[in-house]
Amino acid sequence: MLPIFHQALGAFLVLTGLVVLPLPIPFGLIMITIGLTLLAPYVPLFQRLVQRLRQKHPALNAKLLQYRDRCPPIVRKTIDKTHPAPIAE
Repeated sequence: MLPIFHQALGAFLVLTGLVVLPLPIPFGLIMITIGLTLLAPYVPLFQRLVQRLRQKHPALNAKLLQYRDRCPPIVRKTIDKTHPAPIAE
């Protein structure tokens, strides 16, 4: 039941964030970020997106790993599922 709630809330936040994105206060970006965080453990498209972002930005990846243990379980699950694979040379 909880995964369904997370997916519904995540989708609602992303859609609402897109609607309020043109406002001068960046509430839309905050809502989209929270919505994508809720959707990432369940939607492979978002998992790949976050994984690529972590590959391109090692500093972001390091910070996520540093604060992983302080995060709620849903965020920890997202961090674990989106761990960047080593880049093939």
